[in-house]
Amino acid sequence: MRTAIATAALALAAGLAAAGPGPWRPPTRVAAVRLGVRVVGTTAQLRKALGVGADKGALVLEVEPAGPAARAGLQAGDVLTDVGGTPVGDAEDILQALTDRKPGADVPLQYVREREVRTATVTLAAAPERRSGFPWFEGPEGLPRAWRGFQDRIERQLKDLDERLRRLEEHPGLDRTNVR
Repeated sequence: MRTAIATAALALAAGLAAAGPGPWRPPTRVAAVRLGVRVVGTTAQLRKALGVGADKGALVLEVEPAGPAARAGLQAGDVLTDVGGTPVGDAEDILQALTDRKPGADVPLQYVREREVRTATVTLAAAPERRSGFPWFEGPEGLPRAWRGFQDRIERQLKDLDERLRRLEEHPGLDRTNVR
């Protein structure tokens, strides 16, 4: 059992180390603005079936009622192909295209509806304030502090494990059952 736990810890450590120097941070992208749509990436086959000639596109699954996209005329079933001059294929592309934009900014969109390429201009709205700083989870105020504490504990344990392994390598005849 201890071997399995140690192996899992080493795999976690290797993954964290491969991510780069410094403490690991969860991938987050917090937008200051909102477009008011939920999208999913498309495949070449789906784009062909929907009459989309672009190399990529994001299918609009839902439009926020009375939100920015709805006011600009977008509907569920539209395929966004360009946001602010940037070709888009999924939600991440859209967030990237809206980076550094401010609420109230006008953003041109290109989309396909019923096999016809259309354009619209959306006036961006402010994103709802998130207390936790994690866009996928609105939890208690102390969550970021708890997360940092967890990271610190993992880093200390990995340093301790590294030190033990170094000592074992330096002294191959050492009793391996109680290396501290």
